[in-house]
Amino acid sequence: MKNWLKFILLALVASCSMQAHAEEPHDTIYFYDNWAQIMYMEPSGGFMDPFIALYTPYEIGIETGVDRIDQAIRRTHIAATIGDSIWLINSEYLKREFVGDTKKLREFMPFFFSDKVAYITYVGEGDNLDLKHILFGDTEIDYEEIVDYYFIDFQHKKVVKITPSSLSELLEDYHDLQMRYEGMKDYKKREIMLDYFFKYIERANQDVMKPYILDLFPPKAAATD
Repeated sequence: MKNWLKFILLALVASCSMQAHAEEPHDTIYFYDNWAQIMYMEPSGGFMDPFIALYTPYEIGIETGVDRIDQAIRRTHIAATIGDSIWLINSEYLKREFVGDTKKLREFMPFFFSDKVAYITYVGEGDNLDLKHILFGDTEIDYEEIVDYYFIDFQHKKVVKITPSSLSELLEDYHDLQMRYEGMKDYKKREIMLDYFFKYIERANQDVMKPYILDLFPPKAAATD
């Protein structure tokens, strides 16, 4: 997991740096409007050479320079990809469609998903961070130690920030994991909390009773006259 986060950080910084060098090719941003498009990697469209505002490696603005298009991006699209491996989810979509811990989320954020579960990683610009730390490679900031994780609960249409208490509630689905987690002396420590969060993700992925995301969020039927 740590390697994935480092890869995202490096890739996003590199993409942002490319904005300053017109001679270098820029990536196309591809957009997705429903979860079927996301699962099958079939974007609804794309935009060549957008401006990528890297507020932090976990809070990314996507702009085209055309206000009408920028508004449509925030209003219409669920997710976006940079290249073929970096997935970003739209915070405005989450605020419209989900309850829970969405108020703090801004712009686009890295997210990870399978056919049954999805979660977000987020650190906002205002979270005691300065953009110069990113641009000038300040080694004092270890994003892996401060990034927050948010679980997307599709069954209850809720976004849940992972804390010791919210994780205990998630683990109610798997009582053995819950008992092991709550029985640990240092269960509030970040490394232990995240270890059991990923144990939950793994168990949920293997759970034959866990519904698929597409069963809960199928594409909406096209309107007919």
